[in-house]
Amino acid sequence: MHANPISLLWLRRDLRLHDHAALFRALQAHAPVQPVFIFDTGILGQFPAKADRRLSFLAQRLCLIHEALQKRGGGLLMLHGKAEELIPKLAHALHAADVCACEDYEPATRRRDAAVQKALGEEARLSLVKDQVIFSPTEVLREKDSPYKVFTPYAKTWRSQMTPLCEAPYPIKDKGRYADFTSTYTRAHAAVGNAVLDSHASPATLLESIGYTYSKDSLWQVDVAIRQLSQFIKNKAKSYATARNMMAEEGTSKLSPYIRFGLVSIRECVAAAREAGADVWLSELIWREFYAMILYHFPESAHTEWNPRYRGVLEWSKSETQFVAWQEGKTGYPVVDAAMRQLTTEGWMHNRARMIVASFLTKHLRIDWRKGEAHFAQYLMDYDLASNVGGWQWAASTGTDAQPYFRVFNPVLQSRKFDPDGEYIRKYVAELRHVKDDAIHAPWEHPMLVPYIPPIVDHAEARVKAIEMFKGIRE
Repeated sequence: MHANPISLLWLRRDLRLHDHAALFRALQAHAPVQPVFIFDTGILGQFPAKADRRLSFLAQRLCLIHEALQKRGGGLLMLHGKAEELIPKLAHALHAADVCACEDYEPATRRRDAAVQKALGEEARLSLVKDQVIFSPTEVLREKDSPYKVFTPYAKTWRSQMTPLCEAPYPIKDKGRYADFTSTYTRAHAAVGNAVLDSHASPATLLESIGYTYSKDSLWQVDVAIRQLSQFIKNKAKSYATARNMMAEEGTSKLSPYIRFGLVSIRECVAAAREAGADVWLSELIWREFYAMILYHFPESAHTEWNPRYRGVLEWSKSETQFVAWQEGKTGYPVVDAAMRQLTTEGWMHNRARMIVASFLTKHLRIDWRKGEAHFAQYLMDYDLASNVGGWQWAASTGTDAQPYFRVFNPVLQSRKFDPDGEYIRKYVAELRHVKDDAIHAPWEHPMLVPYIPPIVDHAEARVKAIEMFKGIRE
């Protein structure tokens, strides 16, 4: 055992100081706790935009955490580099006997954690604890410990295993329990040099120091998560079952980015849903864990069709012109265009709209779902590999529990049903803001009344071709 050991708390997708499984674990060791966050170049390399709004969100949140820790006698170490190299070096420099972190289930992050544990050797142990899910991917299984492949039986088992203890918060009593920040900062800097960032810097200066640009974002505030959960449960949970599909309404929780980065805990969300009887919203939270379980047991599904029948045999279109039109929201189908423009302007998209645009790309344009998944990855504030891949493979009919291949969303019918007054379209498609009647859903039917981009593909023809593509393989 080292002299004067500390517990290193490695924050990842759990950016809060309450109801925190890894922080609770670190405090149990009765050693001073030093929190650390790493701007991991292994992750950042996947997102080339230098003005990524998620990084601005992260920087703001991390600065708030540092301020909160200072009031509790500590501070947040922030580093920039490869986590698998920096965490072992930091643990050695700070004489950390424990490195506590919350489990992550993605293929790349599991490899990273294994590399960290190997590099730590016998000097320290990496203690991973469950936090971002109620049930880990190995806790809800079929008989003979095989993974579920269909959501409904998975959800039934998930619910049957649920107990009050599962949603109980972790009590955090951390006053006076943090390591002296001045000392740990000095020792960390001596060990890894400029990889250590200035924790007292502003969010803008912090990002500038690692080569990124900060922009203040009024849409996604970093200190409203708990209040937003409370207001959703109070004002929207009862109507969620129907309102969640109406694209112009504020009927969804819009909590997904806060859950993704751990500003609220999944236990808080599940407990609130169960107490309010918000069963449909609870079901959406279970879907999140279902997709995490699928990716864990089938890691290859991140990059290839989950259903082996379709691997390498679907003849996806190579049309770059149509793909760019979809990306830019210039397909001629107003509901598709509105959704794609919402994504780039807000970093978010209504869930019904996500299904519509994913179906359109994979069925109408017959463009590879991987290209759509990658585009979403660059913009979504709530981007989560498991959920994003799961949703895209569902829409493409290649995944687990997927949309039947012969069901092709009609964007006009979807628009009329879920945006009947055209309010969603008018909000994001400036060219159609003057249109007040049903013509907004299919402007090509009223060319003299509503001049707009001609549709890049005909729905009826596209539907037939999509079905033929899948049917030929199945036969």
